[in-house]
Amino acid sequence: MDFRTERGTTVNDSLTVYTLPGCMQCDLTKRVLDGTGLPYIVVDLATNAHAVDAVKQLGYASAPVVVVGAASWSGFRPDRIKAVATARATVPASSTDELGTGSWE
Repeated sequence: MDFRTERGTTVNDSLTVYTLPGCMQCDLTKRVLDGTGLPYIVVDLATNAHAVDAVKQLGYASAPVVVVGAASWSGFRPDRIKAVATARATVPASSTDELGTGSWE
């Protein structure tokens, strides 16, 4: 699975999950996110052509695609979800500290 991160991502950035109907990895990703209590936005790639273009511009060709600020990954990645949840739990909500590549690994 591919994971990319860029400087400028903060723990307070919104989390978006790009999904497809009938996608098992999408359902698992949402289930784990629900379990962490992290708020997220779901975008259905089957009904949103602009979202498909956005995902392609990120270099992904399969769902789910999860985007947190400038960071993104594709596929079911509970390790990445845990990293986001841990970062948000350990940093005050008012923080704007940047998460570097090492923060996500």
